[in-house]
Amino acid sequence: MRGFPIAREGYAYITLSLVFTVVLFLLKIPIVPIISFIFFLFCLYFFRNPRRYPSVEDKDTLISPADGKVIEIKEMEEGEFLKEHATRLSIFMSLSDVHVNRAPCEGMIKKVVHRDGEFALAFKKDIEKENERNYILIENNNNEKILVVQIAGFLARRITSYVREGMGINKGEPIGIIAFGSRVDIYFPKHYKIMVSLNSKVKAGITVIAKKGVL
Repeated sequence: MRGFPIAREGYAYITLSLVFTVVLFLLKIPIVPIISFIFFLFCLYFFRNPRRYPSVEDKDTLISPADGKVIEIKEMEEGEFLKEHATRLSIFMSLSDVHVNRAPCEGMIKKVVHRDGEFALAFKKDIEKENERNYILIENNNNEKILVVQIAGFLARRITSYVREGMGINKGEPIGIIAFGSRVDIYFPKHYKIMVSLNSKVKAGITVIAKKGVL
């Protein structure tokens, strides 16, 4: 079902809102069926899962793990998973963005760690330490570690991971979803050159965000 254009997390919302709309319409209740139908359309749009294929097959590139806008690019020490000085690129997902997250590279899932936390606004400082989050550590085919962090926000109250430790992953393959908007961070070795800039719009599974060995 991964190729189906609606993420499975949306099935319940879509079905219930459609049934509710039909029942209200049959009961001839004014206004409310219209509101219910609008919510049904919103759910169809929000949980869309378009097919995405990497446009660049180069194994030395990383593609965006999320749709949205680049809000921060920072060099920092990542001492827990990568255990090295790395680049962190943060992507803010608005309600209008596709919320299915995708693998930035081909490789093996080494760790999946979920941590409970708060639900502060996704663009607030330090939410990567305070908010509920899910860490996905990937070792690529060059034996480099790439870390994707799904971070819950004010509206996003549910993070779902599609992957487990020890499974192989293809570049651009869905790895999870964050329901109702938030942020995704990706950490990678500093010898990768950034191919996007602040405020760039990126698409999961399509946009090349970094490339190894570019001078």
